[in-house]
Amino acid sequence: MMTPSRAEKSLTIVIPALNEQDKIADTIDGVLPLARELLDDFEIFLIDDGSTDATGAIMNEFAASDRRITVHHNAERRGVGAGFEYALSRAKFDAITLIPGDHAFQNEGIARMFKAVGAADMVITYRDNQSDRSVNRSIQSHSLRFVLNCMFGFWLSDYHSMIVYPVKWLRQIAVRADGYGYQICALISLLQLGLTYVQVPVSLNAELKGSSRALRLRTYLELIGTIVSLLRRVPIRDVDRDQVPVDAGRTPAR
Repeated sequence: MMTPSRAEKSLTIVIPALNEQDKIADTIDGVLPLARELLDDFEIFLIDDGSTDATGAIMNEFAASDRRITVHHNAERRGVGAGFEYALSRAKFDAITLIPGDHAFQNEGIARMFKAVGAADMVITYRDNQSDRSVNRSIQSHSLRFVLNCMFGFWLSDYHSMIVYPVKWLRQIAVRADGYGYQICALISLLQLGLTYVQVPVSLNAELKGSSRALRLRTYLELIGTIVSLLRRVPIRDVDRDQVPVDAGRTPAR
């Protein structure tokens, strides 16, 4: 009896960065070998979000060494959401993910995420060492997860780690958020459609000391607006639910 052929693992990878000249090379040097080893095919969009340092030049050097890497330079800062949407509109593969350009995640976790591509409609990673972060960041993250789980009932381990999205479905929803709220809005919108997912643990690299944009008042206001729009189901467009996979809504694999 013939063994069923394995589905091809293809992925569009988006790496945005703003003034990360000290970290962007480490990020790409970690991602690129893993993509070559673990994926059948891939493309990488490097998004230079208006950097005023050497971030863009470093990105250009990587693009010159591999035809699968594309660099997009914003003349001024536009935010993570805008960069991701730029890549989403041009993605040639069925799955897409965003990996921060500040070398936030350890390579072992990125490898686990790549290996899980195709196991379900979405791969949702969760950070397993958040207790190592500052007290304020840890409290904020756990509190946000608790609130979102109570409001929407999906009971995920994390809402703001790396995620592999299905391009087909992500293009059909309107995400009215940017920055910190973009991923939360996109993820919950897709979960509301009943798509399947697997959860995969990843670990953070040591966090740099200093202030974080995640703790600013503007971020909290943005999150409140995102949650309100989700509760009103504003992000859901006229999606043909007859086209949602037949196994959607099943108990997610872990």
